[in-house]
Amino acid sequence: AMRINAETLKDYLKATSENATDHAVDPPQLMFLVEQMEEIFHQEIFALEYNATAYAGLLAMNAYTLLLSAVRQALSGHVVSVFPVVRSALESACYGFLIGCDEVKGDIWMRRHDSKESLKMSRRTITVDNAVKEMERVNGMMAEYIQALYAAAIDFGAHPNPQSVFHHLEDSGQVGSEHAFSLAGVYGHNSWQVNHKLLACVEYGQAVAFLIAASGKDHSLLTTRLEVFTEWMDAKNRMVVEINGEPMNYTGPMYCSVLEPG
Repeated sequence: AMRINAETLKDYLKATSENATDHAVDPPQLMFLVEQMEEIFHQEIFALEYNATAYAGLLAMNAYTLLLSAVRQALSGHVVSVFPVVRSALESACYGFLIGCDEVKGDIWMRRHDSKESLKMSRRTITVDNAVKEMERVNGMMAEYIQALYAAAIDFGAHPNPQSVFHHLEDSGQVGSEHAFSLAGVYGHNSWQVNHKLLACVEYGQAVAFLIAASGKDHSLLTTRLEVFTEWMDAKNRMVVEINGEPMNYTGPMYCSVLEPG
């Protein structure tokens, strides 16, 4: 038998609110990457006309607002919840990319809940796997990146896998007559965990931005302004090398290769 001791909702809300307030006054180390991401979205996507179906546009905005939510969760210190949210952001962008200018696919997505048959059709048609396959025709490297990010989201928190749970478990040793373990829920101001999840938000944001641009027709971010996107990716990769000592390994569980100092 065991006993579980947990803090109250009041304690949780106090801790996360204090973190958010502290981070607003004194931003964490990697917040500048998030601000750069925000600039890209507003200058290179939202400031321009978007040539796609209305459904694709709605899914693009949904993906963006979910990204904002993930950043908010990271800044609150409740980093465990970041990966479920960025996974949803990535899915939304993938769905928008699949629909793009295709009214038929948009109708399949819209009618998902009309009947059992329409639900099956939507589940077969509008999927992340299909988005990855479609992206392979556009950009093979981005297709691999999206697939790696989706798997990482599941590995690190979107599913309650051992890796996502045990990563936040600490052995507290003997406490009286019992052996104690603690499961961290909220991490503190400018902690490694907070910065790690801000980096993740930017990684997913880069995939979301590419998917949104690729879902429209002849989007400038993938044509005349492509160097803006590639420089954004390069800048992020340079920062990963700086904080990690080496590039991130995208061939395995990607965030395993970003090691916590000490």
